[in-house]
Amino acid sequence: MGTVLSGGCDCGAIRYEVKAEANFSIICQCRACQRITGAGHSALFAVSADQTTVEGKVNFYERSTDSGGKVRSGFCGDCGNPVMNKPSSCPQFIFLHAATLDDPGTFKPEMVVYETFKQPWDHVDSSLPRK
Repeated sequence: MGTVLSGGCDCGAIRYEVKAEANFSIICQCRACQRITGAGHSALFAVSADQTTVEGKVNFYERSTDSGGKVRSGFCGDCGNPVMNKPSSCPQFIFLHAATLDDPGTFKPEMVVYETFKQPWDHVDSSLPRK
């Protein structure tokens, strides 16, 4: 991914721009990500909150994690598109959904997390490291 990343929700009411490269990128197979995306996993990349600008109204839903932390899931109130997650465990990062990128083809996952919750029909690149 380049040094300026941009994207937004499906209807365009939310737009973001990141003036830095992603810190890391993941495929998350936890049950919450499955529910949020309606798929077997979520494709996310972490960016520095202080390098990211967001325009538009992001609605947040706060949920508890299996480890006892909190995550605020951000979505568009108009089109319902999930856009970001803000975990309480690492407030310096915003996790953006890869499919919201203007050019989602630039997303390159680096690892798979929470594989223990994977669905048998969700096939993720077996060469990616697991954590």
